[in-house]
Parts: sequence; structure tokens; C-alpha cells
Amino acid sequence: MTAGTESLVGRRLVVENLKSLAVYLLFLQAFASGSAQKEPYGVELGDFEGQTGLGVTGKVYAVDEKNLYIKDFTYDGKEDAFFWVGTDENPSAEGIIVKYPEGANNTEEPRKLPALNNVSFLLRLPQSTTIRSIKSLAVWNPEKTESLGSVVIPKDVSVPVPKVLPEFSRLAHDLRSGNVTILDARTFLIPDLHYDGKGPDAYFMVGNGSKPHGKGTKVPNELGDLNVLRAYRGQTIAIQLPENLTVYNIDWLVMWCIQYKHNFGYVTIPKDLNVPPALGQNKIGVLSRLILSLPRSSLWIAKSCVLSPRAINNKLSENVRHQ
Repeated sequence: MTAGTESLVGRRLVVENLKSLAVYLLFLQAFASGSAQKEPYGVELGDFEGQTGLGVTGKVYAVDEKNLYIKDFTYDGKEDAFFWVGTDENPSAEGIIVKYPEGANNTEEPRKLPALNNVSFLLRLPQSTTIRSIKSLAVWNPEKTESLGSVVIPKDVSVPVPKVLPEFSRLAHDLRSGNVTILDARTFLIPDLHYDGKGPDAYFMVGNGSKPHGKGTKVPNELGDLNVLRAYRGQTIAIQLPENLTVYNIDWLVMWCIQYKHNFGYVTIPKDLNVPPALGQNKIGVLSRLILSLPRSSLWIAKSCVLSPRAINNKLSENVRHQ
């Protein structure tokens, strides 16, 4: 083999090795990205189990302290049955009806379950009940005192909870806030927000990297639009990430002026999150109306007070139920 041939073969080997390395790095990147994502429905609790032939199937997830997600639920609707939670692993008459559908009026009598075929939905627990206070969820016939199918709630279930972050850093335009809270994988609660409104091209933005920059993604304001941010004078607001993003694939939330490439202040998103998935339990319109309806004297999140993640979650759930 001539020197020229050896040189050509060597170059080919280098190219092939580089290709292999690139493929490997892409694989690692894909694996890392995938591993950063939490289960999109919450913590899996189990499948409905019961008498053969009664047609009750589906998988149950814990979304947060007050919400369950029922995936691919099927029931033939032939009996006068209801969703039912109890404090025993084996369902009994000592239990509470959970109303379905979610929008059922709180003052009306519970409706029996209709026939459902491979349907997925949120199931909100009654006001005085949390996932930690129950041991089973069943499809229950009160007249026959019979379970048509049930799921046992594990004792050691790690229920997702909101995550309290530091306040916005104070860099420009009098931006300041209380401690920012991640309510779910797409929703932020920002209490006691102050900003002078003088940035000509300012928006909430999220992105990746060690520090904020202008190549991130705009986040709609509390009204759900992408208008230039107005002044804030102590308001508590909720904002929601675009549907293609969650807190698991961003590194920061910033108030940024695009025109002048100016960072007014930001918060960093930690990696060790176990927050509720975003399944519609925190609707921005409902949250905004709820926040606006609370007098400042009784606002349950204030600049000098940070509630525990569980208290935030329970308070939101209680109030949203009555909207």
C-alpha cells in the first residue's frame, strides 16, 4: 500500500469515527432530554381491577393533591354506579361520591356514570378530600354495595406538588416580586409583581442556557396575549408556557426587552422538579378571575409570606372548584 493510499484510508477512518461519535452524542442528547421529562399524566397509581366481565378498565394517575387523571377509561354504563373514594383499600359503603363530569354543578345530585369508551379526563376530589387521605378509588354501585372495579392508592405515593422559587432578580425598571411558584408543568404564579412599564419591547420569555438571552420564547401575559408588558403595581398574576414547552425543558423565566437586549430580572428553573403535569387543572382565565376577585387585605399569597407548595395547591383547588 502506497503512502498516498494509507493517507486516504486514514482520513476515511477518521471521518467514520467522527460520524460514529456524532451519532453517539445525538443519542446521549436524546436520552438526556427524554429523561428530563416527567410522566405527562402524573404519578401512576394503577389500573382498575374488579369483577371479570363488568367492563371497567382504565389507568389512574395522581396529578396533584386534589386531582386524579383517568386515562383510557371504559365502562358500559349498565348499572347505577359512581366514582367513589374511601379510606379502606377494599371499597366499602363508607366512602364519598366523586362527581363526574368535572363541570357538574356542586348543588345538584350526583349523576350516575354514563357509558364511556376509552375516554381520558381529570377527576377532582371532593373539597375535604386529598389523595393522601384516601386508600382507594372505585366505580361503586351504592344500591348493591358493590365495587365494579377499583384502584388501591399506594401508601408511599410521591404526589407532585407546586415548587416555590426565589423572587425575580432586581436588575432594571423597578422589577421585583414575591417568590415565584411553579403551579404545574406549564403554569407560573407571580405574586406582588412590580414593574414600571417603561420597557418599549418587554416580554416574559423562557429559554435555555446559564443566563437569559434574546433567543428564547415569548410567554403570553396573564391575559393570554403577547402584547408588550404593561406596568404592574403589586398584582399577583399567573402565566402559562406555550403548549410545546414545559418547565422540564427550560432553564429560566425572564422579563426581557427585545429591542435593547436588556434583562430586567429573572428566575432560574431547578432541575429536581416534581410538579403536577399541566392537564387543564389550572386554567389561566379562571386563575386570573380568582386572583382579581381577592381583596389585597386577604390575598393568600403576599410579598412577605410564602405558603408551602401543598398549601398553594390545596388553596387553588378549593377556589377553582367554586368558579
